[in-house]
Amino acid sequence: MNKPTSDSEHWAAQNERGNRLFLGITTLMVRHLPAWLMNPCIWFVVLYFYATAPKQRRNIARYQARLQTAFPDAVLPQRLPVFQQFVAFGGAVCDRFAVWQRKIRYEDLVLEDPDDVYALVGDRSLRGQIFVCSHVGNVEVCRALVSHHQGFKLNVLVHSRHAEAFNEALQKAGADRIQTIQVTDLDAALMMELHRRIDAGEWLAVAADRVPVRGEKTVPVSFLGSPADMPQGAWLLAGLLKTRVHTLFCIKQNGRYHLKLGRFLDATDWKRGGRNAAVAAAAQRFADVLAQECARNPLQWFNFYDFWNDANNG
Repeated sequence: MNKPTSDSEHWAAQNERGNRLFLGITTLMVRHLPAWLMNPCIWFVVLYFYATAPKQRRNIARYQARLQTAFPDAVLPQRLPVFQQFVAFGGAVCDRFAVWQRKIRYEDLVLEDPDDVYALVGDRSLRGQIFVCSHVGNVEVCRALVSHHQGFKLNVLVHSRHAEAFNEALQKAGADRIQTIQVTDLDAALMMELHRRIDAGEWLAVAADRVPVRGEKTVPVSFLGSPADMPQGAWLLAGLLKTRVHTLFCIKQNGRYHLKLGRFLDATDWKRGGRNAAVAAAAQRFADVLAQECARNPLQWFNFYDFWNDANNG
């Protein structure tokens, strides 16, 4: 198992990269600039962050090296692949603002739903269920478009206190129309509230690819050919709530976002004696799904921290 991530390397402990000035500029760019001017402006802003982020550059280079070893057919740009990944992230941030400003609408999405998960969303007779998502692609696009489906309520479990300026900017763009729940406040009272929401037909969305803020409750998996720690939280929550789990990705391909839904766990009513094994199996299976998504969309991995804890394993 990897050594615990040091406080300075934990994703939530890193200083927020986007200060209010640059986030304000981004908001104005998305609101007022024509599309043909966006790309050069994104490049200019991204170049600043790229030049001042040596740790993040190194972490992305390690990710790309692992990806190429695990998936030799994965297509990365031949020129400046690390910088191109920063550019892809800059575009994704702009798209988050564009969604809240209604410049990206539900009609702009391409739905990929071979398991007909979307039909479950519309069935008001069912208990609520869980979407597990990740920092591959741009799940923010899905969050903003929830209002398209009448009566559908989604609660997003987040840790956003490390990014107060970014969240403040999103709220100014209209991002207050969805229920977010701070995971650091996930106590017994909140668990009872989540039970109530699930029983009322509301859904939860939780990221399953970042270690917890306090560093506890992780499980070792093999990801892109190397050992990594994945959080147990999503799977423990599913077991406590005894509800189904589905995967959700929103990936940009050829200028359009593809909303990709898939059934993942149909039953999570695990017995106490088998819970640890079930959680470990779910985490590894999700890591495998995540790896396949990275192979198809290499530049849309937006975990810029030391995911494999190389600083402590080197």
